[in-house]
Amino acid sequence: MPKRVFISYRREDTAPAAGRVYDRLCRLLSKQNVFFDVSTISGGEIYDRKIMAEIERSEAVLVFIGKSWLTSSGRARLQEPDDYVRAEVRAALDRPILVLPVLVDGAQMPPPDQLPDDIRALSTRNALLLRHESFDGDTENIVAAVLGVAEGARLWDDRGRLAVKIGYAAVGLVVALVALMIAAVIHSGVAGRPLSASIGEAATTLLLLAGAAIGVGLGLGYEARRRKTRFSSRPR
Repeated sequence: MPKRVFISYRREDTAPAAGRVYDRLCRLLSKQNVFFDVSTISGGEIYDRKIMAEIERSEAVLVFIGKSWLTSSGRARLQEPDDYVRAEVRAALDRPILVLPVLVDGAQMPPPDQLPDDIRALSTRNALLLRHESFDGDTENIVAAVLGVAEGARLWDDRGRLAVKIGYAAVGLVVALVALMIAAVIHSGVAGRPLSASIGEAATTLLLLAGAAIGVGLGLGYEARRRKTRFSSRPR
């Protein structure tokens, strides 16, 4: 399963779309494993050298193609030998990795005769669509292709739900421990001795463990009820 992803795009062509997919991938792989030039190249680094080094380290390259990918600002940019997008695609195609064209908002896959010889092989790669009106579904397909998982598996949502569950479990644990501490203080005030002196060290330990487990369970139960209520009230 690919762990490092390189995002190739033309800034004046598909920057917003590429940025949104970058955010989704970062939720799964972390920022250090997804290359996106505006977020990943530090000041003072040599741009060309950094780009080539990142492609060498990557296991998948997403090539975002919009309607201005071939010709930008009235120039046939892709035909220029020093075009950075052409250099990125060429370097990606020279490696035995996944090279995935992403067609953004109605863009068409360029025919072979419109591509320079050194990147003409891109036209043989199966492309996926990325449309504004079906962004979530299209991004699912892109992520599935990159990570090698079933289509429709919204892994970024699963990661987010896990973090939420952990948060609710932690809150439940803290509340339970605070309640036990308050009960212990009240007992000490009334009985004139620590709780452990009344019920024994072993029983006190078991009480703490049971209270912690109950707190975690209550926190997870509250999160599940809250999620169910939110889902059932969502317009369909």
